[in-house]
Amino acid sequence: MKYKFICPIFRDEVFLFIGDIDKAKKFCKGLEISPNHTGKCSEIQDKETKVEGFLVWIDEPKNYNTMVHECLHLVSYIFKMHNIPFNETNDEIIAYYQNYWVRKFWNKMSKSVN
Repeated sequence: MKYKFICPIFRDEVFLFIGDIDKAKKFCKGLEISPNHTGKCSEIQDKETKVEGFLVWIDEPKNYNTMVHECLHLVSYIFKMHNIPFNETNDEIIAYYQNYWVRKFWNKMSKSVN
Protein backbone atom coordinates (compact mmCIF):
# COMPACT_ATOMS: atom_id res chain seq x y z
CA MET A 1 0.00 0.00 0.00
CA LYS A 2 1.23 3.47 -0.86
CA TYR A 3 -0.04 6.74 0.56
CA LYS A 4 0.99 10.28 -0.30
CA PHE A 5 0.92 13.14 2.18
CA ILE A 6 1.83 16.80 1.83
CA CYS A 7 3.55 18.37 4.81
CA PRO A 8 1.27 21.24 5.90
CA ILE A 9 4.20 23.39 7.03
CA PHE A 10 6.88 22.92 4.38
CA ARG A 11 4.81 21.44 1.52
CA ASP A 12 7.18 18.46 1.23
CA GLU A 13 5.82 15.24 -0.24
CA VAL A 14 5.91 12.27 2.11
CA PHE A 15 5.20 8.76 0.83
CA LEU A 16 4.22 5.96 3.20
CA PHE A 17 4.67 2.41 1.95
CA ILE A 18 3.27 -0.46 4.00
CA GLY A 19 4.19 -4.03 3.23
CA ASP A 20 5.87 -5.03 -0.02
CA ILE A 21 9.41 -3.67 0.03
CA ASP A 22 9.80 -4.21 -3.72
CA LYS A 23 7.19 -1.53 -4.44
CA ALA A 24 9.09 0.95 -2.26
CA LYS A 25 12.38 0.05 -3.96
CA LYS A 26 10.81 0.45 -7.39
CA PHE A 27 9.42 3.85 -6.41
CA CYS A 28 12.71 5.01 -4.89
CA LYS A 29 15.57 3.67 -6.97
CA GLY A 30 18.70 3.07 -4.93
CA LEU A 31 16.81 2.51 -1.67
CA GLU A 32 18.93 0.19 0.42
CA ILE A 33 17.21 -1.98 3.01
CA SER A 34 18.77 -5.01 4.63
CA PRO A 35 16.62 -8.13 5.07
CA ASN A 36 16.39 -7.71 8.85
CA HIS A 37 14.92 -4.18 8.71
CA THR A 38 11.27 -3.67 9.57
CA GLY A 39 11.18 -0.01 8.51
CA LYS A 40 13.08 2.70 6.71
CA CYS A 41 12.94 6.45 6.22
CA SER A 42 14.79 8.02 3.32
CA GLU A 43 15.02 11.28 1.44
CA ILE A 44 13.98 10.97 -2.21
CA GLN A 45 15.60 12.90 -5.01
CA ASP A 46 14.84 11.00 -8.19
CA LYS A 47 15.95 13.04 -11.21
CA GLU A 48 14.33 10.57 -13.63
CA THR A 49 10.82 10.71 -12.15
CA LYS A 50 11.20 14.23 -10.73
CA VAL A 51 9.92 12.96 -7.36
CA GLU A 52 11.41 14.76 -4.36
CA GLY A 53 10.45 14.35 -0.76
CA PHE A 54 10.58 11.54 1.75
CA LEU A 55 9.75 7.86 1.80
CA VAL A 56 8.79 5.88 4.89
CA TRP A 57 8.48 2.11 4.54
CA ILE A 58 6.96 -0.10 7.26
CA ASP A 59 6.99 -3.87 6.83
CA GLU A 60 3.44 -4.53 8.06
CA PRO A 61 0.43 -2.45 9.10
CA LYS A 62 0.43 -3.58 12.74
CA ASN A 63 4.06 -2.53 13.31
CA TYR A 64 3.28 0.60 15.35
CA ASN A 65 6.64 0.67 17.14
CA THR A 66 8.67 0.79 13.95
CA MET A 67 6.37 3.43 12.50
CA VAL A 68 6.93 5.70 15.53
CA HIS A 69 10.69 5.13 15.22
CA GLU A 70 10.70 6.01 11.51
CA CYS A 71 8.59 9.11 12.16
CA LEU A 72 11.39 10.49 14.32
CA HIS A 73 13.81 9.99 11.42
CA LEU A 74 11.31 11.71 9.12
CA VAL A 75 11.08 14.74 11.39
CA SER A 76 14.86 14.89 11.63
CA TYR A 77 15.27 14.79 7.83
CA ILE A 78 12.58 17.43 7.24
CA PHE A 79 14.06 19.75 9.85
CA LYS A 80 17.57 19.38 8.42
CA MET A 81 16.31 20.03 4.89
CA HIS A 82 14.78 23.30 6.07
CA ASN A 83 17.72 24.31 8.29
CA ILE A 84 15.81 23.94 11.55
CA PRO A 85 17.92 22.77 14.50
CA PHE A 86 17.09 19.25 15.65
CA ASN A 87 18.19 19.47 19.27
CA GLU A 88 17.00 19.94 22.85
CA THR A 89 16.09 23.59 22.28
CA ASN A 90 13.40 22.41 19.86
CA ASP A 91 12.31 19.26 21.67
CA GLU A 92 8.71 20.39 22.12
CA ILE A 93 8.35 21.26 18.43
CA ILE A 94 9.97 17.95 17.52
CA ALA A 95 7.53 16.06 19.76
CA TYR A 96 4.47 17.79 18.29
CA TYR A 97 5.67 17.33 14.72
CA GLN A 98 6.49 13.66 15.29
CA ASN A 99 3.04 13.17 16.79
CA TYR A 100 1.50 14.77 13.69
CA TRP A 101 3.12 12.13 11.46
CA VAL A 102 2.40 9.28 13.85
CA ARG A 103 -1.31 10.15 13.79
CA LYS A 104 -1.37 10.51 9.98
CA PHE A 105 0.43 7.21 9.41
CA TRP A 106 -1.42 5.24 12.09
CA ASN A 107 -4.72 6.41 10.64
CA LYS A 108 -3.81 4.62 7.39
CA MET A 109 -2.02 1.66 8.98
CA SER A 110 -4.77 0.84 11.49
CA LYS A 111 -7.33 0.52 8.69
CA SER A 112 -5.16 -2.18 7.13
CA VAL A 113 -4.85 -4.33 10.26
CA ASN A 114 -7.07 -7.40 10.17
